[in-house]
Amino acid sequence: MAKYRQLHTQFWSDGFVLDLTPEEKYFYLYLMSNTKTSQCGVYELPLRVIEMETGYNRETVIKLIKRFIDYKKIKYDEETKEIMIFNWVKYNVPNNINSIKCINKELKDIKNKEFIKILYLKYCELQLDIEKLFDGIFILTNEKRTFEGVNEDIVNKEGISNKVEVTNEEISTNLEDVVTFFKKNICTPKDLEYRKIKEWASRIDYDVIIMAIEEAVKYNAKNIQYIENVLYSWDERALKTKKDVENYKKQWSTNKKNNGSNTDSWSLIDERQYDFKELERKLLGWENENVD
Repeated sequence: MAKYRQLHTQFWSDGFVLDLTPEEKYFYLYLMSNTKTSQCGVYELPLRVIEMETGYNRETVIKLIKRFIDYKKIKYDEETKEIMIFNWVKYNVPNNINSIKCINKELKDIKNKEFIKILYLKYCELQLDIEKLFDGIFILTNEKRTFEGVNEDIVNKEGISNKVEVTNEEISTNLEDVVTFFKKNICTPKDLEYRKIKEWASRIDYDVIIMAIEEAVKYNAKNIQYIENVLYSWDERALKTKKDVENYKKQWSTNKKNNGSNTDSWSLIDERQYDFKELERKLLGWENENVD
């Protein structure tokens, strides 16, 4: 909880604010400056707290929240009692390391994961430092679920009820697939390993990273260093997609057959143990070169 919140003077000249009634202006200002506000604009705000701090009764509070949901300025989750203010970042841009660290910490405490996805899209749109803001946070998307009290209305026993079906946009489902595949076949990724996976994901397709993990498993070289060596090799050959790698493998296999070798170039190792340097040379296609 902050001791104060900044109020920009342009707030009062904002086109939306100009058209609000005095009661709505007061309530909107309250939502952006009350004792529960956070740096990211998502925070827990029970209806009872709103009643106590504004002096409004429950009926008025629900009416005003419903109205601002209709204005598409907020979302409210009755189950987690969390509120999200859409225009928050407009007046509170995280432009220094302390605010970025603060938001990263707050994001990890948000219970409604749908709110996190919306923030992710918003920050991407504004071209903010996504890597630091969402460090250590998985964004699960591309799943079809039903949320109550999230998108359009408050869901509670007092009457304002609606159920909205939400289909999430694809943000990082594939990245989550890679991390899950890594966890199942290598180990639970530590922060460094997770960052490396994310770095590679910004350069090549997710499927290619999974293929590199499969190579590590195949040759019993289950570590991030080996996976990166494979990825570096493919990256140097401009193999950015799964199809690129598959075509490269086929061409490699054809060349080996034409050279009269019966050895599978992608299985050049006794499964019981391996010489890392020798394996690396063979996997990268250097087995026929002279080594000093």
